[in-house]
Amino acid sequence: MGVVLITGDDDLLLLRATEAVVRERTTLFPDIEWQQYDVQELDQLPEMRTASLFASRCGVVLRGVETVTATLKTALEEYVADPSVDTELVLVARGTGKIQTLAKRAEAAGERITVKLPADWDDRGWDQLVQDEFRRHDRAFDASAVAAVRDYAGQSATQIASQVRTVVGATSETPLSRAHVEAVLTMLSEAGAFQVADAYVSRDPGEAIVAVRAALRAGVAPLAIVGALVWRTRQLLLARGGASAKDAGVRSDGQWRRTQQDAARFTPGELAWCHDRLAQLDTDLKSVDADDQVVLEIGVLEIATRRTVGAPFNPLAVASR
Repeated sequence: MGVVLITGDDDLLLLRATEAVVRERTTLFPDIEWQQYDVQELDQLPEMRTASLFASRCGVVLRGVETVTATLKTALEEYVADPSVDTELVLVARGTGKIQTLAKRAEAAGERITVKLPADWDDRGWDQLVQDEFRRHDRAFDASAVAAVRDYAGQSATQIASQVRTVVGATSETPLSRAHVEAVLTMLSEAGAFQVADAYVSRDPGEAIVAVRAALRAGVAPLAIVGALVWRTRQLLLARGGASAKDAGVRSDGQWRRTQQDAARFTPGELAWCHDRLAQLDTDLKSVDADDQVVLEIGVLEIATRRTVGAPFNPLAVASR
């Protein structure tokens, strides 16, 4: 029981499994003293055979073990072949392709826990992830709250955790229902997405990227941000084209004047270019096998940076003016 290998395909699930093992071992050994490291931080293994003067047992968590250097891998292989009886070692890895010998020895010395995301069609599995996150916060909920979180978060364990954390932090209502979830997440989604749109219209790429990251941390879906950008761009196109405030969905004369002033910040053809770029961004987020945040930030950086359509574009040169 002194060695545990945790493997999986999702960072959040790996984190949750690690937390569970640490809690279990701490219950068994209340005076255990834990140390946690990313293997990239280590030039050599931490001391794992001697507990401190204040604890009878040592606990060590090593994350990112799949990227361990050859020297550390050899040291770990030697350790798990003869582990200390006074140490709990938890190895966390996203895969074992490059550490197969270490994985086999670790499993032989203790146990292996494998976690993975539910299949796309496994509604029960995804519901369970949402329920587990609500229970982590000790909050009562009903089935409609679970369904609402899934509607906003999609099939992303990280987004599920973020959305649940946002909801439980924003309301004390109990049990939580769809109405509570939607009231919180709709408000935050609209506010966060339109902060990105405001920075884009102000032609401030740096502020736009800051707003994107803040919105994503708050649990706003990438496609919701794109939706706000498209809506604002179409509004500006209508203002540029001579449409009425009513046609553009603007209620007050003062807001309409500001919208017309915003449209004037764009060079000829630039708004149409931005609209086309946003259509491509929407497609990329739905189909490209890449990190959504990276894809989103590149798109937002491009549309928020001033340009002359048809001319060579260097965002670094523009930013330095």
